[in-house]
Amino acid sequence: MDTGKSPELSLADLLERVETSAIASIKGTVSGILSIISDPAASSSDLIQLIEVDPPLAAKILRVANSSYYATSRTISDIHQALIWVGFDTLKEIILTQKMSELFHDGMSVCGYSHLHLWRHSLAVALLAKTIYRREFGEKGNNAYAAGLMHDIGVIVEDQLLHREFISMVQAMEKSPQALTEAELSLFGYDHGRVGRALAEKWNFPAELIEGIGFHHNPEGASEKHCLFTKTIFIADYLMFEQGYGYVRMPLPDREILQQYVRDLGLQWYALRLIVELVREELGQIEQKGYLAV
Repeated sequence: MDTGKSPELSLADLLERVETSAIASIKGTVSGILSIISDPAASSSDLIQLIEVDPPLAAKILRVANSSYYATSRTISDIHQALIWVGFDTLKEIILTQKMSELFHDGMSVCGYSHLHLWRHSLAVALLAKTIYRREFGEKGNNAYAAGLMHDIGVIVEDQLLHREFISMVQAMEKSPQALTEAELSLFGYDHGRVGRALAEKWNFPAELIEGIGFHHNPEGASEKHCLFTKTIFIADYLMFEQGYGYVRMPLPDREILQQYVRDLGLQWYALRLIVELVREELGQIEQKGYLAV
């Protein structure tokens, strides 16, 4: 589709529309939690201050902390108690997850696409990327979790702000499957990775997340410093689509690309298959207990 405008101008206009949309409502809290995740000197008081200025978020956190998922035997009545019970790192993930989930409310289901399916996919990729970092690299994986959770934020932008065109594209892909990025480039002149990267830059996200979001379909485009991180997001995205945690009908890239990136990261397939199974079990528990609803 020829928009009659250069891609750069179209993308700039789209980003301007984001700032006056519901999407911008998460900006302050998400940017704040990403700063805390990226700062090794950040303390629990920084986290609590971030929560206390957002009463609806605080209420959601207490609800999650009191849920059977965390097997609490007593009522947690304030954020300090929640921090002690679930832990500093887990609470950071809960905050980011709860805030991001606000973008996925409502929305129709068209040809298998829905906000719920997109949210399910995003959470699956986040959990898999984090688990790879923790089990294979011995790192906490907070940035991997954040990048996985937000890697498709460009899709949300397109859906909400270019809704009619986006839904028409999804319907066309159902009849004639093609890569989502190819369909987006043809229709908009840019894809969701580029939208997400531009938004992440505008919102001053850490560089690692900007590249993880922007190049999760094309890790070779990332800087050398963040290339392996971005390949991890690619692997998690690919495998969760393959496992049935997708949101549009499209062919996956050549599997040799996946295999090469697995080799680049020094991963073993038997270990990766075990990690995928662990994540599937965790997602099953989340869905069974009703915590996937947005």
